Amino acid sequence: MTSAVLLKKSEQTRQRILDAAATLLAARGYAGTSIKAIAEEIGMQDASLYYYFPSKEALVLEVLHIGTSEAEDAVATAVAAIDANAEPLEALRLAIVAHAKSVLGMGDYPRANVRNFGQLPAEIRSEHQAEQARYGRTWKALIERAMSAGVIRTDLDPGVVRMLILGAMNWGPEWFKTEGALSSDRVGEQMASLVMEGLVPRQERGHPAKAKND
Repeated sequence: MTSAVLLKKSEQTRQRILDAAATLLAARGYAGTSIKAIAEEIGMQDASLYYYFPSKEALVLEVLHIGTSEAEDAVATAVAAIDANAEPLEALRLAIVAHAKSVLGMGDYPRANVRNFGQLPAEIRSEHQAEQARYGRTWKALIERAMSAGVIRTDLDPGVVRMLILGAMNWGPEWFKTEGALSSDRVGEQMASLVMEGLVPRQERGHPAKAKND
């Protein structure tokens, strides 16, 4: 067997381990997911799993990293695809659609992220928090740019806006079903529509002014 074939087989096994870990973490949480259970999920000896990951903590961190980085990359790509001088409101809308589409299409990885954050040991949580904080700064910049341009409400706290948007979207995999439902693209568009309607200043939404005697 050539080295290239062996490498490909190793990469496939590694991916199977990650997928199994994501599934169990999403269903059972950190405490209920052991190396032995992950190995059994894919029919391998638990001792063999340590060839690919030195510890449970390293494996869990990689699952969480995938859950965050996939969405982060999708948002960066969507925003980079538009002109640098594009309307800040459109950049924010595209970011919402890209994030929603990503987390809804990733199966157990985003669910593992949401379910396990509060269960992680301190050393893992701090490392994962650093990655989430970096992604959060991307959203902070998008929201503050739109506020500075006056195209979204400035009476709202940017941090609250960011957490509301991400919190709503990250919980999506818990209820989203691909069978017999809207596509992840369409759900993302509808999420963006709902969020943007609330963020755009009232006068810009075409609402009539409130009567003084109301």
